[in-house]
Amino acid sequence: MTRLLLMLCLMLTACLAARAQDAHGILLDEPFLPIPSYRYAADLPSHLRHLQELETAPDDGRITDAGATLGRVIFHDRQLSANGLVACASCHTQALGFDDPTRLSIGFEGKVTRRSAMTLVNARFNPRGRYFRDERAASLEEQVLDPFTDPVEMGLKQGELVKKLSQKTYYGALFSAAFGDDGVNPQRVASALAQYVRSIVSYRSRYDLARAGADSAQEPFALFTDMENRGKSLFLLSREAGGAGCAQCHQGEAFVMLEPENNGLDVPHKLRDLGVGEITRKESDFGKFRAASLRNIAVTSPYMHDGRFARLEDVIGHYAQGINAHPNLSGKLRDASGAPARLHLPAEDRAALIAFLNTLTDDALNTDPRFSDPFLKMVGEGN
Repeated sequence: MTRLLLMLCLMLTACLAARAQDAHGILLDEPFLPIPSYRYAADLPSHLRHLQELETAPDDGRITDAGATLGRVIFHDRQLSANGLVACASCHTQALGFDDPTRLSIGFEGKVTRRSAMTLVNARFNPRGRYFRDERAASLEEQVLDPFTDPVEMGLKQGELVKKLSQKTYYGALFSAAFGDDGVNPQRVASALAQYVRSIVSYRSRYDLARAGADSAQEPFALFTDMENRGKSLFLLSREAGGAGCAQCHQGEAFVMLEPENNGLDVPHKLRDLGVGEITRKESDFGKFRAASLRNIAVTSPYMHDGRFARLEDVIGHYAQGINAHPNLSGKLRDASGAPARLHLPAEDRAALIAFLNTLTDDALNTDPRFSDPFLKMVGEGN
């Protein structure tokens, strides 16, 4: 009964979404694409150019306009799921920082996934080159293909994706533009999707605008309020220096974790999800999870691998009083005795931290037409 209700809810949601979209545009059977195509290789500002050191793209992983355009179409095409109800974009919504507002994503038949979806923003800046919260995918190219054949997410059988793409007349020209001929194979699909995802980079937030006018991230930003500058200092400074120590895990201008960590969400005997340890089978990895970039964090709720926290206030509350002791607890969250080092911040400092995190929202990225649904033609948009 529960599964049936979920399926009905999913179908109702899809119908309501279609009606809402229909009021603002025309739903298409084929993608509506600009000529010439959008330009996808971003010109990063100077304070972000060093992030290229964090990339692990293959030698043929260069972003091309034709490749990313093909990836965009595949990403939004619901016809590539088993019943035509979901696409990659169903769990990675552009307006919400390419994340999913539901605690656990809903698949093509109404079943829910095991973990909360991750934002795709800044996914390219990943020095370990492994993807998913448990790092089971050895590359972005491997990761982007996995949801199509996942029995909960999109439900295709092996070989069905290539067959579906080959049957759609509009893909021939897109594959030819991207790869020189209209041949369809999993490697080309992975390449196009990975190019599209690598192009989803945040560099136009209020933080970036303010950072461009400063010599370093540490100095007060002229374009920030006093509260936002206070929050930035708390974020960047270590606990020993009077800060909150957030930047020890969420590092650099991309605000990414360099390796998976255990942040004390659960005590060992209540650990239902082993995270990275589920893949490596090493006890030293139990309860460790990869985290996404904090870019757009204010719009990517819910938080944590299981989506247990709905608000940023709840996340800060966890680090203030909820860190559980665990053998694998990150050393960055331990005190000198090895016990959980809970963060005791007054209310005004918690508010300042949230004010700073709000400056990481990139509204330009969240509304950029390069990443919008090509199967939705907005009223007044071209011919």
